Amino acid sequence: MEQLCPRCHEQQVAKSSTSNAGRHAGLIGLLIANSAASYNCPACGKIPLAEFPEEFQSGVKRKRTLSILGAAGVFALIIVLLFVREMM
Repeated sequence: MEQLCPRCHEQQVAKSSTSNAGRHAGLIGLLIANSAASYNCPACGKIPLAEFPEEFQSGVKRKRTLSILGAAGVFALIIVLLFVREMM
């Protein structure tokens, strides 16, 4: 989702990179860390989500929710596969 900075209206905002902890925690950690990432403007720095237009906020919230649900789904799938493996 491309969005201009709500402060300077000149630069495109970019999502901040995920932390090393998120990368080292595997797929589930990466999904959760990516959903919590903030947005940064090259000129203005970190921009809170509340400063963006409502349609951008709702899109970000929807993507974050789907990312968290995806992480929970992957975790549940791993648990089910481990349980099935133990039953064999």
